[in-house]
Amino acid sequence: MESSHSIANPDANPGAQHGGIGTEHLTLRVNPAHGPTFRDELFERAARLVGYANAKRYCHRGTFLFQGIPLQGAWMLEVGCGTGAWAIWAALNGAAKAVGIDPEMDGSHSGTFDRFRKNIQALAFEDRVEAYPLSLQNFTRYDGQFDVIAMYNVVNHLDEEAVISLHKNGQLASRFVDLLKVVRAKLKPGGRVIIADSARSNLWPSLGLRSPFNTWIEWEKHQNPSEWIRLFDRAGFKCETCRWAPFYPIGRLSGTAAFQYLTLSNFVMHFSAV
Repeated sequence: MESSHSIANPDANPGAQHGGIGTEHLTLRVNPAHGPTFRDELFERAARLVGYANAKRYCHRGTFLFQGIPLQGAWMLEVGCGTGAWAIWAALNGAAKAVGIDPEMDGSHSGTFDRFRKNIQALAFEDRVEAYPLSLQNFTRYDGQFDVIAMYNVVNHLDEEAVISLHKNGQLASRFVDLLKVVRAKLKPGGRVIIADSARSNLWPSLGLRSPFNTWIEWEKHQNPSEWIRLFDRAGFKCETCRWAPFYPIGRLSGTAAFQYLTLSNFVMHFSAV
């Protein structure tokens, strides 16, 4: 099962997760001829629709998440899309097609996928963004055609039961690798996968305490970057980058292993299909 809301997003707008601004139809699209003012307004509108407090926070997160990943003309799949933040981001940044999938089952917030569909209409992206209420395993359309797949706070939800113990259970690890091979089959040769999640290692659970930064995270259902590298390698991927994700507006200071160990242990990894 996939869900885009498994861990806290320090850049999100809590009030926008359920409800939010209206979705009246917008007829214009991102076009260089429209000028920077129009583009800024569109990003601001998109940010609030998908659940971010403002465009600065949305762009801070999106720029870091997709750093080094070309989106112009690309086909992009967002797994566990929720409100469609990153499928819409791809469309805003020139993707030829962006697809979001989410079965909206256990672990996801009810109504978020419906919001994604409304967001597509509100931004007039019907010709380049598609939404399917399907799981990764059940979505077979466009297999082998994607340049980029994004899994934002959802990779552990592909099989939570396996994630809990796969670092010490070879059978569970192999079961999860089979799921990553499904991801691999959806990519073009050389395609890229982006994952963002929390690492299992964190100060607060090691002390037997709930983190004040996220009181409901289940740390045992996460894995450290080193374990994800091992699993993705077995599924036919190579790790390109692994970075600790900085908070907005703190910036670079918060993008360190020490800071993240004390807070949310958020990381972003890029893999390429080999």
